[in-house]
Amino acid sequence: MKFKIFSVVMAMMVATFVIEAQTQKKAESCTNDAAKKEVNNNNSAVTFYISNMHGEHCQSIIEKNIGLEKGVKDLKFDLEAQKVTVVYNAQKTNIETLKKAFEKLGYETKALDSAAAEVKQVKAKCCASK
Repeated sequence: MKFKIFSVVMAMMVATFVIEAQTQKKAESCTNDAAKKEVNNNNSAVTFYISNMHGEHCQSIIEKNIGLEKGVKDLKFDLEAQKVTVVYNAQKTNIETLKKAFEKLGYETKALDSAAAEVKQVKAKCCASK
C-alpha cells in the first residue's frame, strides 16, 4: 500500500516538472519573438544591472526620469534580478548617455550583454495572459 502511494506521488511530481518545463520553453519562445519585434532598424536595447535598485520606489524614480531621456522608447523592469532593459532609438542616444543618466539619479549601473539579456527581460504580451 505504501509503495502504491509513493509511486503515485512520484508520478505526479514528474508530471509537474514536465509541464513546468514545457510552459517555460513556450514562454521563452514568446519572449524571443517579442524581442525581435521590439528591436527594429532604428531601435536598440540594452539591459542594465543596477545593484542599488530596490523595489517599486526605485522603479518609479527611474520611469519618471529615464523614461523622459531623449530617444528612450520603453523600460522593462525585473526588480528581483535588479535589471532594467531600455529600448531606445540608437540615432538619438547611446548606452553611455543612458548610463550617465542612471548615475545622475544615484544608481550604480553595469550594462549586460544586450542580445542575451533582452531575450530574458522582455515580457511578451502574448505570454502575459498565459
